[in-house]
Amino acid sequence: MKKISIFLVALLSLAMVSCGEDYLETAPTGSVAEKDMIASLSGAETVLDGINRATYTFYSAHDRFGQKSIDYINDCLGDDFYPTEEGYGWFVAWYQWITHRSATASNLEYVWAYYYDIINNANLILSNVEPMVVMASEENQKKNILAQCYTYRAYALYNLVQYYGEGTKGVPVPLTPNPGALERSSVADVYTQINTDLTNAIDLFTNGGSKVGRANASQINVSVTYAIAARVALTTEKWADAAAYAEKAYAAHPLCEDYTYGWNKVNSEWIWGALLIDEQQTSYASFFSHMDPFFGGYCSLGNHHCMSEQLFNFLPEGDARKIVNQPAEVFGTAVFNAYFGGKPRSSFKYTGWEEWTNDYLYIKSGEMYIIAAEAYARLGEDSKAQRALNTLNYARWISDLDGDGEDLLEFVATTKTGEELLNEILMYRRAELWGDGQRFFDMKRLNIGCEGRAGQPLAEQTHTIPAGDKRFTFLIPQQEMDSNPKMEQNTL
Repeated sequence: MKKISIFLVALLSLAMVSCGEDYLETAPTGSVAEKDMIASLSGAETVLDGINRATYTFYSAHDRFGQKSIDYINDCLGDDFYPTEEGYGWFVAWYQWITHRSATASNLEYVWAYYYDIINNANLILSNVEPMVVMASEENQKKNILAQCYTYRAYALYNLVQYYGEGTKGVPVPLTPNPGALERSSVADVYTQINTDLTNAIDLFTNGGSKVGRANASQINVSVTYAIAARVALTTEKWADAAAYAEKAYAAHPLCEDYTYGWNKVNSEWIWGALLIDEQQTSYASFFSHMDPFFGGYCSLGNHHCMSEQLFNFLPEGDARKIVNQPAEVFGTAVFNAYFGGKPRSSFKYTGWEEWTNDYLYIKSGEMYIIAAEAYARLGEDSKAQRALNTLNYARWISDLDGDGEDLLEFVATTKTGEELLNEILMYRRAELWGDGQRFFDMKRLNIGCEGRAGQPLAEQTHTIPAGDKRFTFLIPQQEMDSNPKMEQNTL
């Protein structure tokens, strides 16, 4: 694996904000001596803040803005989310299944480098803080820092192995900063490391690290670690673990009362996200620019996104997840609302024209409820699965659509069991996570082909890709192949 330079604070606050600089340009290690930067817990927290910032910073192009740009990619590769026209061309090659199958594509390298930079910086902190002798009053702070870093490393490895893992071949697993060339670990070994890191993080949080608390939802706490562990357990079919972790993750984060408020400002349901200030927003190069037609960005200029007809028709009339995807009018033209918000009704809130500063959601409680529902259904515990699904769906229900207090729509709880219940849960999962960047991973784990796109604009031949096809795997970036003699390419 190529040597990855260190994201230091100067890099994150300065180098990443310029359109003219390549995202691989990083501050040379010698510019700020490592021993000086990580000589104290406060220094380690500064570097950790840099990792947090990396999840929403601008990486030199309007389709590279951290984690939400990669979440957007995941939905582009899915079957429930599609653009109505090419617009300015951002993300179109992803939607057409071209970018991730081109080893020389710079955006393919971006995904690889984004996650390995997170790992490298987590390793930098771990290697310096773990042996650090601190005062008794600082022990919990040390545990908190280490727990966040273990969680970041697990999170990055989990995403990498899903994108680039093929068969039994996983991805390199660096456990020290700047390790040089590494060969690919097996998929099994990658998941072993992921689970080890998550276990370490949970132990550190529950044995003092959580006493430190967090300033806001941008920082990782034990709920975030539980949520990531729930995703990992669901992917690896450890159903009991998935349900248990999911329940622990949502315990401190009640479902929001107004699903239609816009999902652009943190509320109680946000388990993990990014709180942006005016100096950090990236205007056109941002998630809402590409998703919300009322934001004033690229989406408003024609590149609207639709929910698939199958999913839209599945949802009942009182479901807020359907209501926010009703056709709306933009510049006098009826289009499907691209994301949460919209204005088919005046009570709906949305980001607002050129209100550039908005928060980014990474994980919410709704996802944890649907994970618990699926896990219990697969365990044959239908009553628990029904309870989790009905709790979520009731929170997403709007009985009075026009606000006049009449003609109220009655919420009907599911009573299905067995395979019918599981199928219903999976459909609601698609609705709950539409726009949240999970569909491509779900298609892979559920062995679903990309066959629901027939008739979608720009889809070309991507609606004929069968389950298990080699095209569900990202190629290893050519830059990595050229610089790492131990690297093996995926099936071309």
